[in-house]
Amino acid sequence: MRFTKMHLVVGGAAALVVAIGVSIVLGNLPDGGAGADAEDAALLYHDGRALPADFPETHAALAERIHAELETRYGITADQLYDEDARPDGYRVVLTLDKALQDAADETAAGRAGVVAIEPGTGAVLCYAGTDPDTGADLVGPASPHPPSSVFDMITAATALEAGASIESWWSDDELDVTLAQAVSEGRAGAMDTVAGEYGVETVLQTANGMGLTAIADADGNVRDLASGDFAGLTAADLGTYPVPVVDMASVYATIASGGTYAETHFVGAVLDAADREVEPERAVRTAQALAETTAQDLQYIGLGESEAIEDRDFFGVAADYHGQTTESWFVGAIPQLSVAAWANGAAAEDGGVALWRNVIGTAIEVNGYEAEELPGASGAGEDLTEGLGDDGSIDPDSEYCRANPDEPACAASDSPSESASESPSEEPEETTAEPEPDPTTSEPEEPDPTTSEPEETTSECNSWPFC
Repeated sequence: MRFTKMHLVVGGAAALVVAIGVSIVLGNLPDGGAGADAEDAALLYHDGRALPADFPETHAALAERIHAELETRYGITADQLYDEDARPDGYRVVLTLDKALQDAADETAAGRAGVVAIEPGTGAVLCYAGTDPDTGADLVGPASPHPPSSVFDMITAATALEAGASIESWWSDDELDVTLAQAVSEGRAGAMDTVAGEYGVETVLQTANGMGLTAIADADGNVRDLASGDFAGLTAADLGTYPVPVVDMASVYATIASGGTYAETHFVGAVLDAADREVEPERAVRTAQALAETTAQDLQYIGLGESEAIEDRDFFGVAADYHGQTTESWFVGAIPQLSVAAWANGAAAEDGGVALWRNVIGTAIEVNGYEAEELPGASGAGEDLTEGLGDDGSIDPDSEYCRANPDEPACAASDSPSESASESPSEEPEETTAEPEPDPTTSEPEEPDPTTSEPEETTSECNSWPFC
């Protein structure tokens, strides 16, 4: 099996993100304090309207996650929730789910497809949809991860930036040398493997865990809990092939959109008692500064989109297609107010993950009135490293790096022997006889690049809308 990678065009950067737009707790509702407009039901949307009565059956995996969070954060079980007949004084749960976004997601994510939207800076899940029509399995949670291909590259790039590299650092690709920005935006698999190998799979996955990736499946399909630190058997060169949860990728990109602040993914916005008073949780939502602000800014710069996926506003994202026995299509990206991860497979992937992503983002902009925010640009932080150009640290004078940096001493020094061999014949005799070595112009013919016989497919002309 092989990955074909597609990315958006670069140009832009990060912005500070605050919790704006969608109110995720009942206390922020337009008409008053906690419980002002809440309906009498066990589970409510973020605006106080009741979820459909059959929601726990039609969204079994989501309902299970909600009840697990209630127990973990509030110590409340399902048999303590409101029931009109049995427990009219039971707790009511105000979820973070946005009804308009959830409806749009449910409509779009039909078949083998899924989409999750998370608010940057808060970790609130605004929609969560994706159920296998045959098995009923949750297609967007940890139990059903999918190979991420290029959408994982933002994590690998974050690792390099956090270690002190700049977006203009250079890395060896299978066919040519490229900058870190080019490696991500052009989907250079070989270069991203070089970056991952430089820092090691453990460091990359620790960065991933800090950004919101909670699980990853190994080559045998065993799902690993990244918090456990069990990275045995995982290799840097295969990071794009190890399946990951859709919900986690939405969280990872939310961390980038929020200026590097990670907020725990959660579904419960508030719990109300019989008197409409908000119940204090036993454990608050965890937050942490996972990345430097400059790192998040540069990642947004690398992925800034210029396509019809969304118009008239800055966004950043990465698209990827996975080709094997089936076709899996991803699109993960964000505006400052919302991060969305979309995945599709089989017939559902015909229009690509971008169709799901665009539908949810477009609905959110229309319903919640998200203002367009301009992203400021690259930070300029980090060093323009060249260690990734070769195993021995040498630089090929014919490389793309030297063509882009002809005045670099390493490039000039590399070709000095061939220049001395072509000097005028008026040179002193002892210079030609002092070292009885073969003519340097013929003794070491340059070997062909072993990778040029198999050009990477992603370097060909793009013919897949809207990524051109």
